[in-house]
Amino acid sequence: MTDHILAARLDRLLSEPLESIRLRQRQTLLQVLGDFDQPFVLFGAGHLGRKAARALLELGLVPQAFIDNNPALWGTHVQGIEVLSPGQLASREADQLPAIITTIWCGEASDRMVERLAPLRELGFERIALFGHLAWYMPERFLPHYSLDLPEKVIGEAANIRRAFNLLADEESKQLFVDHVQWRLFLDYDLLPPASPREIYFNDHFVTAREDEVLYDIGAFNGDSIHGYIQSGRKHSQIHSFEPSAKNFADLQDTVAQLGGESRGLYAHALAVGDSVGEILIEAENGPASRVGSGSETVRMSTLDELGKQISAATFIKIDIEGFEPQCLEGGRQLISQQHPVLAVCVYHEQAHLWSILLQLHGYYDGYRFSLCPHLAEGWDLVLYAVPAERVALPSLNVQAV
Repeated sequence: MTDHILAARLDRLLSEPLESIRLRQRQTLLQVLGDFDQPFVLFGAGHLGRKAARALLELGLVPQAFIDNNPALWGTHVQGIEVLSPGQLASREADQLPAIITTIWCGEASDRMVERLAPLRELGFERIALFGHLAWYMPERFLPHYSLDLPEKVIGEAANIRRAFNLLADEESKQLFVDHVQWRLFLDYDLLPPASPREIYFNDHFVTAREDEVLYDIGAFNGDSIHGYIQSGRKHSQIHSFEPSAKNFADLQDTVAQLGGESRGLYAHALAVGDSVGEILIEAENGPASRVGSGSETVRMSTLDELGKQISAATFIKIDIEGFEPQCLEGGRQLISQQHPVLAVCVYHEQAHLWSILLQLHGYYDGYRFSLCPHLAEGWDLVLYAVPAERVALPSLNVQAV
C-alpha cells in the first residue's frame, strides 16, 4: 500500500463529522443490547470484568451472570454475580439468549477478539457488545482506559495526527498508525495485527548495536528488560535500571545480582524518572502496571537531564512507565536534543500517545527516524522507536520532513 493511499485513508477517517462520531459513542451499546431493562451478561470475570461489574452495580444495573472460559471459575460468584461457562448459559437460557458485553481485553490474552467471540456466535449469541462500547456510553465511569478513549477526541487532534503520520519513516509503521487511528474511532479489532515476532526494544531491525552502549531502562520492573538485553548478545558499557516501587525494586536487585551486578556494569536505582527533581507518589500494589503520579507510596524522582550529569549519559533509553512517558521525556529535553540517544518508548498507555509522543521527540530533535512495532496484540505493548541517522539499521529509509 503506497503512502498516498494510506494518507487518503487517514484523511477520510479524520474528516468524519463530529456529530456522526458522537452519535456512534452514544448509540452503539444500546443498538447491540436493546437497553438495560433486558437481560445481559459480562463475558470475562477478570480484572476488566470486575471493574465493569462494579460500576454497573453502583448504577443499579445488574448483570444476569458472568460467563468465562476458565473452568476454575464456573459455579463461583464474583461480586455476587454467578459465573458460568458460555455453554452452560446457552443451555439455561436457550429460549432467549441474553446480550453480552465482552470484558476481556488485556495484554496477557493469547487469543484475539475475533477468536474470542467466534465460539459465542456458534452457541447462538448474536447481540455482542465490546467493553469499549460500554466505555463510550459511560465515559465518566470508564475513560480513559489505556489507549481507549472517546473517538471525538481523535478528531480534535486531526492536525497533530497528520503531522505524526508524515514523520513515520516506513510503510509498515504508517499502515499500523492508520489502523490504530481507525481502531480508536470504530473499535475494529480485526484491523490490529497480531504481535510482532521481533524482540521488544533491543532489535537489530530498528537500531544498530554499540560496543559501549549506555542503556537507561526506565520502568525496569523486575529486570525482565535487561535480562532480555543480555540474552540478545548486545554489548554494553553500563546498564542503569530505574524502578521506584519498593517491591519491584527488590526483585530488580535480585535480577541485577544474578546477572553479575556492578562488576558487569549493571546498576539498579530506586528512583522514578520524570520532569522534576524531588518526590512523587506511585501506586504500590500494581506490579508491572504501577503508575507514577498517584497512589500511596512516596518515592524519589529525578530527570534524564540530571541523571546524564550524575552518571554516564545514555546512548539508548527504554521507557515503559504506565502513561508517565511524556513527563519523563520532558525531563530529558536537553539530553535528547544534544546527545540524540536511541529511544524505545511505549505509546499505548493513553489514546493520544500514538502521535503526541512522536511529535514531542521530533520537537526535541528533528533528525530521528520513527518506526512503530506492536509487540503484543490488540494495541498492547505498542512501541515507538526513535533512532538517529547514524544508528538506523536500514539506511535506505530516511526521516521524512513534515
